[in-house]
Amino acid sequence: MTSHTHGLVLGLLLTITALVALLVGIGVAWLRLIDGATRPAAVLRGGAAFGATLTIAAAFLAVVWR
Repeated sequence: MTSHTHGLVLGLLLTITALVALLVGIGVAWLRLIDGATRPAAVLRGGAAFGATLTIAAAFLAVVWR
């Protein structure tokens, strides 16, 4: 593969990672709302889940991509 193709694949993987993290964050916020939390508390928990998922997945990609 050329370096151009490697860049496209990495961009696609990062996009998929961001979308998965977004889905996790939305899911966690939704579950917190069902559990009876206030909206601000649910949004904060969903944001924390999004950030944690994105961080772990990006670190995993950084290790595997080498």
